[in-house]
Amino acid sequence: MYNNKKQQGFTLIELVIVIVILGILAVIAAPKFINVSSDARIATLEFLKGSMRSASNLVNLKAKIENKTDCFPDKTIEVGGESITLRCGYPCPHPSGIARAVDTDESFTWIGGNCGGLLGAIDVRINDAPDPSNCKIRYTSARSPNTPPGFFQTTTGC
Repeated sequence: MYNNKKQQGFTLIELVIVIVILGILAVIAAPKFINVSSDARIATLEFLKGSMRSASNLVNLKAKIENKTDCFPDKTIEVGGESITLRCGYPCPHPSGIARAVDTDESFTWIGGNCGGLLGAIDVRINDAPDPSNCKIRYTSARSPNTPPGFFQTTTGC
């Protein structure tokens, strides 16, 4: 005889298939979520790069107001109680330049810094990165009053 009852619930085979599919998805998706600390360091670098760019532009505006945009000799201006060394009207890539213009904590290290020339650069590294020398932002000096400094991000070591 034909039974007109509707089936309710799932069979064991259907449940096993769903569990297997979820397992496969977890294996594929898990590595993306495991690498969250690297993504956080990269986001921190992006934030720092934006802060450095904003600070550089604000310092440049004040340098223009004070008519201190010459490239030689390096001049200084006062911003927020800090004396900031300039290179072509922008913060110098030196601890007395961009490092003073940006407020960072002990999780960053400023490496290098050369304000005496057109090829000056300073690196800002994240201390807890697996390879801090490749988890950084390099700030290079302005080439002229019309050529702003460069911001170069390296994230292979984050």
